[in-house]
Amino acid sequence: MQIRRVLYPFSLLYGAVTSVRNKFFDWGILSSESFDIPIISVGNITVGGTGKTPFTEYLIRLLHKEYQLALLSRGYKRQTKGAFLSSNKSTASDIGDEPFQIKKKFSDVEIVVAEKRLEGIDIIKNQTATEVVLMDDAYQHRYVKPGLSVLVIDYNRPLWNDLPFPAGNLRETKGGQKRADIILVNKCPATLSDEERKKWIKKLKVHTEQKVFFSTITYGSIVDKEGQVVEIDDKTVLALAGIAKPEPFLNYLKLRYSISKELIYPDHHSFTTKDVEKIKEDIRKIIPDGFIVSTEKDCTRLYGLDKEIDEKLVYVPIQLQILFEEEKTLELIIRNYVRDYQKDS
Repeated sequence: MQIRRVLYPFSLLYGAVTSVRNKFFDWGILSSESFDIPIISVGNITVGGTGKTPFTEYLIRLLHKEYQLALLSRGYKRQTKGAFLSSNKSTASDIGDEPFQIKKKFSDVEIVVAEKRLEGIDIIKNQTATEVVLMDDAYQHRYVKPGLSVLVIDYNRPLWNDLPFPAGNLRETKGGQKRADIILVNKCPATLSDEERKKWIKKLKVHTEQKVFFSTITYGSIVDKEGQVVEIDDKTVLALAGIAKPEPFLNYLKLRYSISKELIYPDHHSFTTKDVEKIKEDIRKIIPDGFIVSTEKDCTRLYGLDKEIDEKLVYVPIQLQILFEEEKTLELIIRNYVRDYQKDS
């Protein structure tokens, strides 16, 4: 708390700078470019772990059977630079763990990575037959103007209780939420009450054109790299996570399995040779007959590094579930946007 007080003046400065930048876009001093293709932006204001990727996958499941989709991402923590279209030979190091995770699950989706989103859009339009663009982690990247903007908020980290960097975890002031067409409050308790839902909507102070939805994260059966269900029964488990907020994942495992050890790494961690050797040592000492249970995102970076690890590595898939029986309403908004945009083009 003392550190937050020391850093508070810098947060005021950071918030002021981001606010002025946003005003420049609003006033047209800095320009946002529109395109003749439907673009859905998924982003956040709170850094890390709000659940953008599960929602992006939700959108893909909703749309990819009807439309040719492209995912445009910065490719955070990738080892490459510049803008390019991924191929079947691209790795997590080439395009980033989350885009790679999506490419493995949805091979028909084009993946383009680019630090500058305008360059990425240019590649999509000129090198693919894309009909709908999903723009990942782009809420603050305003040089491309999306037709539909989705802001994902973590239920456990309300915007009104936080501050901009460096005293807090906001990328801009909470007022930035007004740019969103859809606000998705994610990681809610599955039993969220209607009273709590109304309280959130009141606290958010949404304007009349904004739609607010609530969702929770559900965990599936443990699977191997081929997607086959693995029964681990009473075998010992080593839990491994390199995500922004590992606590819900770890709590889920603890309720169901005997966890012998937890290996926790930073979000998007690049596993080194030293890391690999340490994990192998733990396998031999702790779980010779057990499993390493990890997240799907971590597995995209771990698989293929070492055969001994591959044989033990399994993960828990997750999906996003819309609460209060409002999934059809959300689907209709998204489908209507895409259909009407194409009709008008």
